[in-house]
Amino acid sequence: MKLSFEVWPNMPWGRLEAAGPAWNSWGDKPAAWCVEQTAKYGYDGVDFIFAKLLEAPKAEYDEQLRQVRVTAERVGIDIGYLGHHTTFVSPREFDRERGIESFKKALDAAAVLGAKSVCTLIGDGYYDPPLNVLLTRKQAWRQCREAITEVAAHASTLGLNVSIELLQGTILNRVELIERMFDEVGASNLRMTMDTGAFYVAVKPFMNVKDAIKRLGRYIDIVQIKDEVGLPTIVHCNHIWFGGGLVDFRETYEALAEINFDGYVSVEWEGWQVGGTIGVGEPAGVGLANFDRVAEESLEFLGEFGFVPRRSR
Repeated sequence: MKLSFEVWPNMPWGRLEAAGPAWNSWGDKPAAWCVEQTAKYGYDGVDFIFAKLLEAPKAEYDEQLRQVRVTAERVGIDIGYLGHHTTFVSPREFDRERGIESFKKALDAAAVLGAKSVCTLIGDGYYDPPLNVLLTRKQAWRQCREAITEVAAHASTLGLNVSIELLQGTILNRVELIERMFDEVGASNLRMTMDTGAFYVAVKPFMNVKDAIKRLGRYIDIVQIKDEVGLPTIVHCNHIWFGGGLVDFRETYEALAEINFDGYVSVEWEGWQVGGTIGVGEPAGVGLANFDRVAEESLEFLGEFGFVPRRSR
């Protein structure tokens, strides 16, 4: 397995209160600078939340993508994946259409960058936000299936994978639901993103985590590694600094080793966003926003459990 670092823009989710108008120390840095900085800390790859790349002026967008790829090749690391958590389920059809089209744009960008996957959770929720008051489960399931089918077809023309994140609050919040959806879509380029926080908060109450990883192992191409506490919903769920939460990192490493996982384990630190009782960041409300410290100290912590970049072996 390889280790990568996920780069975020400032105010990642716009007006969403659960994240807030949050700031991190790399948030206003150029994307190519973030690639170089990630390489300095010894990671095998760098991943981008797609909004970070969309911040460039329209006239500079294509050149920015080129510079990011050139920089990654020069410093000897990969672009692991793009994360674009967009809208596939909504009672507002124009939001769905916009979400699907923006995901296709993320796929186009990934092809330019040389990444293999674009991942998404199934926004805008179903249990959280509670869209079930406006959509039946059958309607939400159909919307989800149709959106995944459409973007997977576009991805196949580019030789890319679509990686769907199992996440609490969404309609795909259980192991068996991922399996059912993937069977219904039937696309050979459909993969799954394993979020360690989601597995220990939302999956573990129903299934042993090792068993879940083995069961979904043929699909997993991205692991987003983090620590987490809270309820199996987005509300009252908080990202917490490594070692302070419910995630068993040794068990995670052992399970991934047993399935011979060869993809990216990406440090996904979200604790710098709004926390406390309304947000997804640190329970105390104040989180580490210094991404240089995050990049360095995450590797130190994860190394204790076997997660070591290939570049340093």
